[in-house]
Amino acid sequence: MSRKMTAQELLDVYVAGERDFAGIYLHGIDLSNAVLRGINLDRADLSEVNFTGADLSGDYGRSQSFFFKDNINTWPGQYSSIGIGNASGGYTCIRYAVLRNANFQDADISYVDFGHSDMSFVNFEGAYGKGVAFEYAWLSDSKWDRWDDCAIEISSFECAIVEGTPLENAEWV
Repeated sequence: MSRKMTAQELLDVYVAGERDFAGIYLHGIDLSNAVLRGINLDRADLSEVNFTGADLSGDYGRSQSFFFKDNINTWPGQYSSIGIGNASGGYTCIRYAVLRNANFQDADISYVDFGHSDMSFVNFEGAYGKGVAFEYAWLSDSKWDRWDDCAIEISSFECAIVEGTPLENAEWV
């Protein structure tokens, strides 16, 4: 059974220095405008969590140069010896998480790894960031209504399910 926390408990523990919240149950809490850089939320239940205006960015871009291996969409964290559940490659880890109906409106999601997460019906209106990994994520019916306002750069959507989103017919350059 996953451990449950309120928003205030999570913020207090985070401020005290903890970054590993893998498997946490945070269903429906309000984390709007929270600064949670480099947090590990692997396998967490984040359904209906409000991340409006939150900063979930990883430290990758702050301390290292970003690179692609062999000019394809591969990410440094994929090739490290650090496994899932640990901060990997400077990314904020939110892999294998349940994020159904979560709200990332106007949030900074730079260097967040959402790989293999259920992100159906998530609101990404106005979200921004670069180096975001959505590999194998389920993004069906997620909201990108203000796609022109979204500044998601250098991102990987490899094998992501994007049916019912503006990404379904996107042309990638």
